[in-house]
Amino acid sequence: LARQGAAVALAARTEDEVSSVAGEISAAGGTTLPLHVDVSDEDSVASCFEKTRTGLGEVTILVNNAGTPGVPLPVAATETEEWRRVLDVNLTGAFLCAREAMPGMASANWGRIVNVSSAAARHPLARMSAYGASKAALDQLTRVLALEGEPYNIAVMGVYPGVIDTRMQEESRGFGPDLIGKQLHRMFHGYWDFGMLRPPEEPAELISYLCTPAAHRLSGHIIRIEQLEALRGET
Repeated sequence: LARQGAAVALAARTEDEVSSVAGEISAAGGTTLPLHVDVSDEDSVASCFEKTRTGLGEVTILVNNAGTPGVPLPVAATETEEWRRVLDVNLTGAFLCAREAMPGMASANWGRIVNVSSAAARHPLARMSAYGASKAALDQLTRVLALEGEPYNIAVMGVYPGVIDTRMQEESRGFGPDLIGKQLHRMFHGYWDFGMLRPPEEPAELISYLCTPAAHRLSGHIIRIEQLEALRGET
């Protein structure tokens, strides 16, 4: 997004990494603002957007990418606090950020919101009830936001990025089979052992395409990365 000329606010809990990426953008001549934020905290999100408006102006592009798998446990063994934590990050965080961004987008009569979802929204996995439920709800939130944004030229899309080589995958491989079960343990390690993990740059490049005028036709859709690659080739 920075290479395309966007001024980028980088918002995450990992301050060192945010500062590092901000340094890369600045070194390349881009404009950026590093911010520390917890998307599950309403006050933290509000402060983040206030600082962004002050430093960079109104937000016209929002990528909701914060996510957590939670601890993979059967429903009967899942604590209410853990259930709520996963939904707070994966679902409520996207709601809070969209709620902050949409008024400014409406005033500008242009906006893009990309929600990073997961195929777990459609394909249930035992021991991942909170994760799957949060992503299914995120897909529906995406469709509703698209309807509400349509009169203001705000396009809202969801993305299934595939299995990406991120810290979340690394943490998932660290769960032992006694905790998460042999099937999930084999699955997470299989992604790594058989070279199935995709580099983060692949979905990042395609997500940036969704922030262009050409992608307006995709508003309200939940799109797999493979579909995006084909659709982008048509334009």
